Amino acid sequence: MESLTAKLCAFARAWHSSHSDHTVFNDFLALDFMGQEEYEKVSNFILKRFPQESENSVEFFNRKYFLPIVLSRSRFAEDRVKLESQSGKIQYVICGAGVDTFSFRNKNPNVEVFELDLLATQSYKKKRIQELHWNIAENVHFVAIDFSKDRIIDKLVENGFDRQKPTVVSILGVSYYLPLSVFAETIRQFSEIATTGISIIFDYLQKGAFTAPVLQLKKIVADCGETMAEGFRDHEVFDALERNGFKVDEFLGESALQQRYFRTGNLKAFDSVRLIAAIK
Repeated sequence: MESLTAKLCAFARAWHSSHSDHTVFNDFLALDFMGQEEYEKVSNFILKRFPQESENSVEFFNRKYFLPIVLSRSRFAEDRVKLESQSGKIQYVICGAGVDTFSFRNKNPNVEVFELDLLATQSYKKKRIQELHWNIAENVHFVAIDFSKDRIIDKLVENGFDRQKPTVVSILGVSYYLPLSVFAETIRQFSEIATTGISIIFDYLQKGAFTAPVLQLKKIVADCGETMAEGFRDHEVFDALERNGFKVDEFLGESALQQRYFRTGNLKAFDSVRLIAAIK
């Protein structure tokens, strides 16, 4: 089963698509995938566990802690996929896909999708897809993987991955729970999966961030039964990328995120979150 924080992220996407007057990222299938019953459960969870001094604590909770992170990274990744697919066929590898709905929103035949996740999470997702009577396109592959044991390239190739095709890899929401050494090893493995152009997209929290929003986010995650790691320093991330042959193509900190995605509306870029697109 997917984690509680994954449900909160899906809830945030669903809430934004139906409540916002300034849509940063429109996951119009998020609510359908969750189902009204699950949506209400998560909403009630927020109301009971995280009361805020606001007339609408669900809206306050989403705007303050989850929407700025979830919306910007999803938009960043999918904009990149759209850009790179304009030149021809590409592969899009989604790490820790969870309840991501890109495979069903995507109408571009140039994009072949590989969803990587734990078997239990994928079993839940496939069951839900069956209940919704959604069709899984031929260019979508579900790759069950245990990241702590399996070699990523082996699992991908077993499921039809072509090492000759340009590839975009998104690793979103993963680094928050990993030490730098483990995340650097993930980058190393992805540096080997394609023999031609590869782009990786990921987000991380800056190490040493102790502002009130960051501390509260860590508490929220802890209340969900998960533990956030300490984060990374920017130069550590750049060094890990360089060691594995990657060059930073885009780097968005708070001010850049605010300018690109939140210039209008009532959302503010989350403190100390970074987005990176790197190429090899």
